[in-house]
Amino acid sequence: MSDLHATSALLKSIPKTDRGRETLERLVEASEELFCQKNYYETSINDIVLKAGISTGTFYIYFDNKLNLYKYIVLHCGHKVRKYIASKLSKKVLNTRYEMEREGIKTFLDYCVTNPEIFFIVWQSFFVVPGLFIAYYDDFCKQYEKRLSDAVRTGEVYLLNLEVASYVLMGASTFIAMKYIVFGPPTGLSDEQKYRIVDDFLQILKNGLFTEKAPEKL
Repeated sequence: MSDLHATSALLKSIPKTDRGRETLERLVEASEELFCQKNYYETSINDIVLKAGISTGTFYIYFDNKLNLYKYIVLHCGHKVRKYIASKLSKKVLNTRYEMEREGIKTFLDYCVTNPEIFFIVWQSFFVVPGLFIAYYDDFCKQYEKRLSDAVRTGEVYLLNLEVASYVLMGASTFIAMKYIVFGPPTGLSDEQKYRIVDDFLQILKNGLFTEKAPEKL
C-alpha cells in the first residue's frame, strides 16, 4: 500500500470540497504544532479542536480518534518529504548516482529548515506506535534500495548489502539534519555550507574512513 493510500485509509471521510480540504488542513496543522509543543500524550482532542478553530463534531467527521489522526500525520510527513525531494531533483540535470545523492541530501536539509517538526512528530511514534516508526523508515529504505540497485547495475555502486547501505545513508542524512538544521546554528546555514557538510560525508563514503596504517606505539 502506498503512503497516500495508507493515509486515506485512516480518514473516516475524504473531503470533497475546498472548504472541507481547508478544514482538514487546519486540523492537521494544529495537531502537528501541539504534538511538537506538548507531545502526543499531553495533547487532547479538545486542545486540537480549540487550536484549529473547529468543533469536536467536525474532528470526528475526519478521524475516529486521536491515534488515527497521529498515524495520518506521520505517514503524511513521509509523503511530503519524498514529494518535495522528488520535485526538486526532477528540475536538475543529474547524471550520476553520486550527483543524485549529493543533491538529495542537500535538498533534505533544505526541507528540514522549514519543516523541523518532522523529527519531533516522527520520532515520537517510536513510543506511541513502534510499528509505525519501523514502517516509516523501512518504507524509505525500500525506496533507497531501488535507487541503489539501479546504480549497482550501472557500475556506480559496489554490489553489497543494499539494506545496510540504505540505512547508512538514511541515518547519516537524518543525524546531519538534526545536528546542523534542528539543533543549530541559530543563524542557519548557507547553501554553500550545506554542500560542504554533504561533501564531507560523501567523501567518507567515497574514500573510506579507516586507513591501513598500523597505530604508532606511544
